[in-house]
Order: sequence, then structure tokens, then C-alpha cells
Amino acid sequence: MNKITALLITACITASSLASQPSNSSQLWSDPTFQKEFLGSYGFLAGAEPPISAEEKEALRNLIDLIKASPEAAIQALEPQITKDSSAAFDFILANLYFQGGDLAKAEQYYGNAVVKHPDFRRAYKNLGLVQVQKGDFDKAIKTISKAMELGEVDGRSYGLLGYGYLTQQKYYPAEAAYRQAILMQPETSDWKVGLARCLLETNRYADAIALFDTLLQEEPDNTDYWLLQGNAYLGQDESIAAAKNLEVVRRMGSTDLSTLTLLGDIYMNNALPDLALGAYQAATEMASAGDSKPLVRAAELLARTGSFDQSKLMIASIREKLSDTMDEDTDLKLLTIEAKVARAEGDDDSAVELLTKIVERDSLNGEAIIELANFFADQDDMAKAINRFEQAEKIEAFEREALVAHAQARVRNGEYKKALPLLRRALQIESDANLEDYTDRVERAARSQS
Repeated sequence: MNKITALLITACITASSLASQPSNSSQLWSDPTFQKEFLGSYGFLAGAEPPISAEEKEALRNLIDLIKASPEAAIQALEPQITKDSSAAFDFILANLYFQGGDLAKAEQYYGNAVVKHPDFRRAYKNLGLVQVQKGDFDKAIKTISKAMELGEVDGRSYGLLGYGYLTQQKYYPAEAAYRQAILMQPETSDWKVGLARCLLETNRYADAIALFDTLLQEEPDNTDYWLLQGNAYLGQDESIAAAKNLEVVRRMGSTDLSTLTLLGDIYMNNALPDLALGAYQAATEMASAGDSKPLVRAAELLARTGSFDQSKLMIASIREKLSDTMDEDTDLKLLTIEAKVARAEGDDDSAVELLTKIVERDSLNGEAIIELANFFADQDDMAKAINRFEQAEKIEAFEREALVAHAQARVRNGEYKKALPLLRRALQIESDANLEDYTDRVERAARSQS
């Protein structure tokens, strides 16, 4: 099996985790600092905040109690007061209320109105960018947050959200720069560190990512996402056993899923540890439900292909026991084919032929079983039957190339180099690869030496 180079599991940092919505509790509206800013702060940054008249300020003061009691009622009271001539502060506050209530479309509309009325309204730009992040509109969010920062709204959250926007756009270097600034301003916010680690992973700086996750795990040792992402970094450094240790930690926490466990099994197989692989694969099987058979069957096949026949048979038994009520015909036939291959490898030819014949009777287009049956006949020096089966498989489009190569190999084993060459050339026409080209060259030299 080729070296595993990427984890199948990645911890996703959602927009909502990076940019939580304003609190819906009355504490927010009772906070004296908030009330002061809400009622009287709009003029304290000259040019940056929209002006607000005395009448408008009084209207907002009267709105405070209503906001605490019912934000929905506050929206109904405030919205009719907004006109093209009213202060952009009204649009901003209404947008906040809609954002608080989860109506992102309305929030975006009124934040947009606010910046149209007051083009230097940097807090409105920042919150507009926040809404756009929540909506997943990252192209707009990057531009909007950048505008807010250009106007002076520079803080850790702005940099962090900008980094997240770039990360989702796969622009890893500007994302990294933004995350590093966010960490300097908000070193306690783990989301920015995780974002930076993701950038490091995506740009193959695995050692730095591992070190950063060490720091994060000291702060949150029970965070399974950190263990998984650090495992990804270990795999990137070809330290698969270290990655397996991380996955085992997650396993002991009870936070693994089927894909994590099959990955763990693959790592063990890559390190020639079939017993440990079987344990991981069987644990994955226990989590399986209808529709989950493919990775489990692949695991059984991998065990068989690497000569771990006892483990393969145990895995097949586990799959049949767990999925017996939901197993479809294709899965059952695939397992029978693996069992036939194991039987052949162990010298139980009678069982192998019986299984393969049964498969072909049930599915006349099962090219894998037909090729295996042809190989059996070839090994028994019954080339007539073997050729018949190879040619049968060659007529099945999905298996044509595989059948041609197997047929050619049987001819080579029988010393029939010249008859193997046309089969190999046809296979190369279907799909060429370096290994098959090299094999064909060697067969061609052997054929010339027979002349």
C-alpha cells in the first residue's frame, strides 16, 4: 500500500464558531458600558461614526427597555423610524437587532444602508463583514473587513475573521499573516491559533504545525480536533506511528468515527502491523450501518492482499455479522471474491473454485471473479479454460485492461512471450503507466530472444 499522506478527518472551524452572534440575553442590554456606547457614543469618533440628533438619541433611550424585554418588538418600533434622512446609527442598531435574531439577510441590508449613508462608518463595515462570514460569502467578507480595517477598525477579531476568509479561499499566506496579527492581539483566542495551524498544514510546514498543536493541547488536552489535526501533521512528516498514537488518544476518548478508525487501520497496515490494523478495522465495523460497507470491504481486501489471511477472514466474519441484515448483493459478492482469493492463497483450491463459480453464476459480469477463476485454471496448466475465462473478462469494459494484463501474465508464465505482447499493447492503449511499460519492454526482449 502506498504511503498515507493525508488524514481523512479534518477539524472544520465554522464561521459561527469564529464569529458568534450578539448575545440574546438581557445582560447585554443592561450593561452600563453598552448603554453608554449605545446612547451616546456615536459622535465620539469624529468622521468615523454617524451624527445623531437629540431627538434620535431620545428615541433610542426610550427603546432600551423595549430591547431588554423584546428585541422583536424593538425591531417593530425602530424600523418605521428609519428613513433616507435618518441617522445611519438607526440602521446600524436595527441591523444589530436583526443579527441578534438570526435574520442575516435583513442584518446585511441595514448594515449596507448604514455604510451608504455614512461611508466612513467603520463599525458598520466590521459587522457587515461579520454577517458575510456567517453567510459564507467570503469574497465580500474579505473586502468589507479590509475596508473596516482601512478605516481604523483594527483589532484581533477583525484580523481573525480576515484570516478565516482567506483560509476558506485557499489563500494561505495572507491567511497566515492575518492569523498571526490576530494572535498578537488576542492570544487567548484558540480559533486564531487553529487557523494558523491549518495554514501551516496546507503549506506543508508540518513541524511548525506540530509545535503549535502541542501548545494548544496543553491548553485543551481533551480537544479531539487538535489531536486529529496534529496527527495530520505527523503524517505529513512521514511519522505515521506518531500519527497513530494521536488517533489512539482520540479512540480512548470515545470520539472516533468509522473513517478515523479505518484510517488508523491503514496506518498500522502501512507499518506491517496487521493485528493492530484488524483491531481498528473491527472497531470501525462496530460503528457501521447500512451504506458503510465500502471502506470495510476495502480493509478486508487489503489484509488479504498483504498476506494477512487470518486477519482478513476475521474481518470478513465481522462485516457479515454486523451488516447481515443490510448487506447488498454487490457487497456479498465482493466478500465472496476475497474469500476465494484467500482460499487460493492458502492452497484450498476446491473451496476457491466453488466460491468463484458461485459468484460467476450469480453475476456473469463480475470481472474480478472471472479473472481470478482464469488465474486458477492457468495455475493448473489448463490454459484452454484459462484463456476462455480471460477472454470472457476482456469483453467487460470495466475489467478489460485488468483482464488483458492478467491474461498476458499467464502467457508469460507459460513461456508464450510473443502471444503476451499484443495483450500488453492493447492494455497500454487503454491506459499507460510506467510499470506496465517496463514490463512490456521486458516481455518484448524475452520474445526477441526466443526467435
